[in-house]
Amino acid sequence: MPLTQNSRAPKQMGDFGEGLVNYVLIKKGYEVAYVDHVGADLISEKDGNRYAISVKTRNFKKGSNESRMYSFSDDHIKKIEFFSNQFNLEPVIAFVLITEDDKTLEVFIIKVKDILEGRVLNKIKDGYSIRFSSKNKLDLINSQYVDYSCWKDEVIGNRF
Repeated sequence: MPLTQNSRAPKQMGDFGEGLVNYVLIKKGYEVAYVDHVGADLISEKDGNRYAISVKTRNFKKGSNESRMYSFSDDHIKKIEFFSNQFNLEPVIAFVLITEDDKTLEVFIIKVKDILEGRVLNKIKDGYSIRFSSKNKLDLINSQYVDYSCWKDEVIGNRF
């Protein structure tokens, strides 16, 4: 039976997202460690501020009609909060968005307290959603509660 999809691709994309968030935090002067624990992927510290970070990566393939949205359950928030409380860290969620049509890599970092207080994401039944349509993305980028990083016009060679 021929293999039509790399069965490790979702795990590898998630690892890439964690690495990209790690890079962003290092560039901002944070010390960062991978933890690979239920609820948290990274921990970071700068100037006495300590964070537990859960990274969510989405890849929108070229020509995809897939909705530019990400949703996650209340349980996800509970897991990152539980981990954070165990180690006296502030819980954070980082969204890595890869959009092949726009040739962009984007990172949105949001504190869980701002999610729970309704400042950034939309509350849905049993969870939250974040929309990455053009208008919604601009609102996120301009929000005082969102840390935004972007790489645009990605070029990936085709000779290898």
